[in-house]
Amino acid sequence: MTYSSTLTSKNQTTLPKAIALLLGASPPAKLSYEVMDDGKVLLSAKSSTFKDLSDSFPKKKPVKPVTIEDMRKAVATGAAKRFKKAVR
Repeated sequence: MTYSSTLTSKNQTTLPKAIALLLGASPPAKLSYEVMDDGKVLLSAKSSTFKDLSDSFPKKKPVKPVTIEDMRKAVATGAAKRFKKAVR
């Protein structure tokens, strides 16, 4: 199957949707053009790196650190609840 696109005066073109799908390319993929010895051009898509994508992840709110005293209180509360259940 043959696909085509038009080159603008600024050397820009729109990648046909079918070609983008075949390459597995989506923004912000980088396209690579390799010119072969016979003059043919090999087009491939490079996926984004983790670093490139990291800014698009939702930001987590900082969690207040738990103190040893808070942990002791939680353990004591949990133990008391279990004890009360056991003696019923």
